[in-house]
Amino acid sequence: VGAFMTGVQKTRLETSLNVSEIHIPGYRESKLPFILQDEDLVGESSENVLTALKEDSITSDDYTSQIPCESGHLLHKTKNQVFTSEECRAIVDEAERLAAEMGWTTNRHGNYPTTDIPLVELPNTMKFLRKSLVQTIYPLLRAQFADFLPPGEAPYNLRVADGFIVKYDAEGGQAELKPHRDGSVLSFNIALNPANEFEGGGTWFDSLGDAVKIDEGEMVSHASGVLHGGHAITTGKRYIVVAFVILEGYDSWSMRFYNNVRNL
Repeated sequence: VGAFMTGVQKTRLETSLNVSEIHIPGYRESKLPFILQDEDLVGESSENVLTALKEDSITSDDYTSQIPCESGHLLHKTKNQVFTSEECRAIVDEAERLAAEMGWTTNRHGNYPTTDIPLVELPNTMKFLRKSLVQTIYPLLRAQFADFLPPGEAPYNLRVADGFIVKYDAEGGQAELKPHRDGSVLSFNIALNPANEFEGGGTWFDSLGDAVKIDEGEMVSHASGVLHGGHAITTGKRYIVVAFVILEGYDSWSMRFYNNVRNL
């Protein structure tokens, strides 16, 4: 989006491209709360601190892949939990406690709004997530998208720039999210409640013509530029954590990658 484009022109372009957000400059600030902080490790023994910072060893046996592109794939689904069931329940409980006080937001994402709560409003979840990003999620993304990320130290510049808890509710709430593209490099979502608590759901991908479903604690990750949506639930409630990931310091590469995959 050009620096001299008017707000109306920008909105029209975002809508025509099915992009939910194009605001990379804003990510320079929004990424900061997701960076691991010294206070995240306060109160832990030295042994636990080392464990918290040690990256998980990831192999291709840990996930399945779809949507082939060149020598890699643009969509991945973990075979096992990234978050435990107890961790998932704690996140949902914190979100619902806050929602009881301030309500769920419905207008944070202009073109494709979700019923959500920003992660930055959830201090316990944020502390947990910052550790999980370093230990599990970033290593997983580096392995899954190794065929696309620039070589050298670049893959270690992955940064969550925005994250939120989404609530789908078949009875009187938002039940689905229309097809769109995210305005980041990579996106992921993690299921926060068991799949038997709702019917339908999953992340729909235009390239597949179908939805990819995950159970509690499992994660779906994909190139942000591929057309996708939240498949409708018909009963129950579905909670997920959604995050947009950028590659810090590689804006030109990021735009090339986005444009290369957006029609797949």
